[in-house]
Order: sequence, then structure tokens, then C-alpha cells
Amino acid sequence: MAKDWVCPRCSTKNDDAAYNCSNCRLIRGSVVVPASMAAPPSGAAQPDPATQEAHGDSAPDADPAADAPTYAAEPSGWVAAESSGPAPPKPLWRRIPLSWAFWGVLILGGAIAGAVFNAARNDEGDIAKAGDLKITDLRVGDCFDLKDPAAELIEDVKAVPCEQEHEYEMFLIGSMAAGSYPSDTAFSSFVENECLPAFETYVGLVYEESVLDVFWVVPSTDSWNDGDRAVQCAVYHPRIHRLTGSQKGSAR
Repeated sequence: MAKDWVCPRCSTKNDDAAYNCSNCRLIRGSVVVPASMAAPPSGAAQPDPATQEAHGDSAPDADPAADAPTYAAEPSGWVAAESSGPAPPKPLWRRIPLSWAFWGVLILGGAIAGAVFNAARNDEGDIAKAGDLKITDLRVGDCFDLKDPAAELIEDVKAVPCEQEHEYEMFLIGSMAAGSYPSDTAFSSFVENECLPAFETYVGLVYEESVLDVFWVVPSTDSWNDGDRAVQCAVYHPRIHRLTGSQKGSAR
């Protein structure tokens, strides 16, 4: 004779021919662990102690979770009961946009590269560590080499302490008057009128009697249009091209 079956989720009696519980739609034969079972839907029938005993259900004082096996997730369509605690926060790295991380790498990488390859000054303002330096950041007394002697435009130089071997030493940074971009003749006149007197003061010997020569740097057209009026004059040795120590007061 056909027997009704009791839904282990909501304790509703169902016809023997039913595949799903008529109340909560649980599939027949599914096992529900009482300790993790959500509250039954409103209006569900309460379990009948006599029926539980007839079908071999655990006694009220037994621990149902003690021998409970592990089961797969509930069938599709059921929503698990919400936990009482707050949802765990996302890991911090997932809340940072990828572009931020990308630019952070670039910024950090640039800072590290700058610390390694750039020149550094001591408290007195002298070059203490050799490295790259913008030519516009050179000061009187700085010693340096050109990174590319054949380049027409100079942006960076290799600045070094004057005690180290080098080719050039800055002795004057002058400024031309504002106006249209100067001709080569105008630049040459500035060097003759400004740099050569400064050469004698710096080296301690007039230019015509010295073994040293003058190298000068003038603004490009674009730099001039941006307001750059500086003319930089440096001393160097035209025959040996390498100097060690400052030429200030050398009288060479």
C-alpha cells in the first residue's frame, strides 16, 4: 500500500507519488541538516512526533549534527539563509583601480630611477654624487661632461664632482636682453664682452695667455620663445679634453 512521505525540511506530509514537497518544493529523498536549516515558510505544518518516530527520525534529545554527512548545495531556486554577521570587506587591492596601480608603478619607478642616476649636491651646493643633471640646472663651479658631444641640442649632462675626471667646468651664467632671437654674431659678441672678462676673473689669467679655452651654450629658438635668455660659459682644455680638479684660480 502507498505511504505518504514527510518532508525533512518543513515536515509536510506528501503523497507517495509526489516528487517534490507540496509546501516547500524540496526534492523527495533530500536530506536536510537541522542545525543549518532556515526557518520553514509561513504556514508550514509542524512536525508530528509520532510520524517522526514512525519514519526513524532522530529523538529530540539526540545531536543531529554529530553523524551528519556533508551534502551538496541545495537545488537551484532556493536561496540560502542570510548570515547574521556583516559581509567580509573586499581585499584592499581589489578596491584600487588598475590605472592607479599602473601609474603608481610608473611614479615609483621614476623616483627610484631618479635617485639612482641623478646627480646630487651636498649641503654647500657642490656636486657630491655624479649623475644626470639638466643643463639649465648647472651652476657656476659645476664640472660636467656632455652625454652626446655630437648632439646639436643639449638637455642633460653628466655632472661630476670636480675632483673626478671631467671635460668642462662652468664659470659664468649670463643673461641676454629680451627681444627677437639673436643672431650668431650677437651671441659671439655677448661671449666676447661677458664671458672672456669672467674667464680672467675665474681662472686668474687672461684668456689670450691661457692654455684653456671657452665652451658656451645658448638657448634654442624654442627655449628662447619660452623666455630662456641664459648663456652659459664653461672652461675646458682643447688638447687633452680631460681635467681633474677645479680650474678656479689655477692661472693656467
